[in-house]
Amino acid sequence: MNISKSITIVKSFTKTKPISGFFMVLFMCAFAVSISTSHAQQTVVMPEKFEDSLRKKAGEFLNGLNGEQQGECLQAMDTKARWHKQYTGGVREGIQIKKLNVEQKKAMKILFKMVLSDYGWKMAETVAKQDGEQGLDKYYIACFGDPREAGAPFALRLCEHHLTIVNLEIAGGKIAEFGPILLGANPPVLWQKDVEILMKAWKQQTEKNGHKGLLEKGNGISSQLMPADQGMLFSALTAETQVTLKEAWEHRLKIFTPTIKARINALHQTRGGWEKSRVAFYKNAADKPSKDGGKWDFKCGLPGMVWDFESSRGHIHLSLCVHPLDEDKK
Repeated sequence: MNISKSITIVKSFTKTKPISGFFMVLFMCAFAVSISTSHAQQTVVMPEKFEDSLRKKAGEFLNGLNGEQQGECLQAMDTKARWHKQYTGGVREGIQIKKLNVEQKKAMKILFKMVLSDYGWKMAETVAKQDGEQGLDKYYIACFGDPREAGAPFALRLCEHHLTIVNLEIAGGKIAEFGPILLGANPPVLWQKDVEILMKAWKQQTEKNGHKGLLEKGNGISSQLMPADQGMLFSALTAETQVTLKEAWEHRLKIFTPTIKARINALHQTRGGWEKSRVAFYKNAADKPSKDGGKWDFKCGLPGMVWDFESSRGHIHLSLCVHPLDEDKK
C-alpha cells in the first residue's frame, strides 16, 4: 500500500465528505518511549471506516491480554477517573505497561498509531524519556467500556507524566467533545517550535500596536477554559499575526493522523472557528523562550474550547480541550 498516496486521498476526502455520525472524544494519557518491538507502520484509514477500525484494533489488543490483565485494563465507562486531568506522574487506573509482553506492546503501539502521526509518536517517546530510560514501562493503559461490544461506548487511555492523548468513541449523532490533550516538558526544552511560532505572533502584534487588550496580568493555567472577557478577538489582530497563529494551530495538530486532524478542525469550526476565537497572552511578554527563562502563557479560546501554552511556572504545559456545550447534550 502506498502510504503517501493514501494520506493524500484522506486529506482530499475529508474536505468534501461530512464527519461520520459518531461522537468522538480523544483522550489518551501521557505516553510513549521506545518499545522493544519491531517498527509499527503508520495506520492509514479512510474517514468513514475509522471508528470501526479503531474498535477492531482495540478489541484485538484486549484479546491479546490474559484474564488478569484484562481485569486491570478494563474500567467502567462512567468512572470519574476517565476525565481526570493530571500533568504530574503517579499511579493511574489500568494496567502498567511493564506487565505487557513484546507482542502485547506491539498491538498497543499499532492501536495508538491510528491516532498519532509519526511526528506525534516521536514526540511522545521524547517526552517520556525525560523521566528516564524506563520510559513507557511506568505508564498505564486503560480501556473504559469494552470496544468488543458492538455499538457500546468505549475510551482508550495511555496515561502518565506530561502527555495525555485520549481517544473516546461513543455511538451518537455528532462529534461534541475532544480531549483533554495534555502535553508537557520538564526541563522546558521540548516543544520549541510551538514556542518559536507563538513568540513570532506576539512580536508581530505588539511591535506597532502595543499589548493593550492582548496581555492579561494573571497566569493562563493550561487546560482551563479561557474566560470570555479576556484577550481580544482573533479578527482584531493584524493580518500577519492571524497567519502566524493559524500556523501555530496547524503545528499543534501535527501530532495527529489526518483523520483525527479533520475531526478536530470540524469541532473548531462548529464552535465558531477563527471568527469567534479570542486570543490572550498572560503574565509576561512572550519575548523570551522558556528554555532561556521565559515565563509567559498563551490561550486561544472558543465557547467550551481552548488550546494553550503555559511556561510561567518554569516548565511547559500545553493542552487542547473541547468540552460539551448544553446544546450538544440535547
